[in-house]
Amino acid sequence: MDTTIKVTSIHIVAALIAALLSAGLTIGWFGFKNDIFAFFIAAIILYFVGQFSQKIAGDEISGFSQWLWDGISPFFFTWVIAYTLFVMYL
Repeated sequence: MDTTIKVTSIHIVAALIAALLSAGLTIGWFGFKNDIFAFFIAAIILYFVGQFSQKIAGDEISGFSQWLWDGISPFFFTWVIAYTLFVMYL
């Protein structure tokens, strides 16, 4: 499988998990409500998923521009859409 597809798929799955956790923090599933902490949870998950993807991809993906389009953008857009849907419908 192509490296770009692997990295993008990993980021999309992680964004769905981050959106669920962030929605839980916004709704109050964990005993408190905090929208700002929900965003930071997503940013922390993005960082660790990026480190994991770097280990998988190695030197095949280089440069910030490629990481932006293969990892960060799919994560961000998936997280925003899923977070909004989870908050509205859960």
